[in-house]
Amino acid sequence: MFLRRVTRRNFLRELHLISSVLRRLVSPVIFLDTEFPGTIHRPTKHHAALSPAERYALIRANVDDLRPIQVGLTLSDTWEFDLCDFDPRRHPHAPESIALLESSGMDFDRLRREGVPSTWLARLLFDVGLIGSGLSATWVAFQGGYDFGFLMKMVTRSLPATLADFLGLARGWFGSKIYDVKCLMRGCHGLYGGLERVAAQLGVERTAGKNHQAGSDSLLTCKIFFRMKEIYFHGRDDKAATSDQDKAAGDLVSYEGVLAGLETDVCSPPLIQFVHRPVVPGFSYVLPHICSF
Repeated sequence: MFLRRVTRRNFLRELHLISSVLRRLVSPVIFLDTEFPGTIHRPTKHHAALSPAERYALIRANVDDLRPIQVGLTLSDTWEFDLCDFDPRRHPHAPESIALLESSGMDFDRLRREGVPSTWLARLLFDVGLIGSGLSATWVAFQGGYDFGFLMKMVTRSLPATLADFLGLARGWFGSKIYDVKCLMRGCHGLYGGLERVAAQLGVERTAGKNHQAGSDSLLTCKIFFRMKEIYFHGRDDKAATSDQDKAAGDLVSYEGVLAGLETDVCSPPLIQFVHRPVVPGFSYVLPHICSF
């Protein structure tokens, strides 16, 4: 797999490439990662003591008040979209998170000069059919509440008020096959920790880019997912377990639509079944010379 960095200079070319890839894939698996400037709203009690609704309220508050920095998507290749929305001199952020990203090679001045507006990426996702088209796709993230939240915010500009509405909107846009690797780890004896630790436990290596960069992390999530599926889920994603051993290992389908920390027994229908692509003012696939917000 190649890691393809997307800026305003090659945005159109990569849009057409993603579209051509999707035309060849019947049921694509899409691995998602986002980079964002930390969290500025913190819980008043220990995170483990929060209810799913309280965790979602925390995610919503941070996503609504923050701007994404990068989005990574892995299909046949990996695309890393540099976004120009965020300026650490002007926009809310957690200083320690900015320092961590800079130590991993993030150049915020370059992102402001060369990145694309998040509204362009939102339009791309609709135009190529990754969102809201009825495409039979599977979406995978690692602790993905923030990742899916930021993608949704690029279109809606703010997240739904309740967890039930958020999960319903996610199903309406991304389909029912959403997996969170952090949740899958519960069926994998001995696996624990963050992305790097899990990769090390599985013997999975990072082959492109650096940690805390969206493209590289989405590719590593891809490798972890398929390694876990091979070892713990026997390569199966069917609904019927064929033996007691399979039942003990668990089926992937039992984890569908479950995001880490946002588990709920309340199932609500999608808020929308068919989604129209967003109308982005001034969007004509003609790249501007500057990105101003």
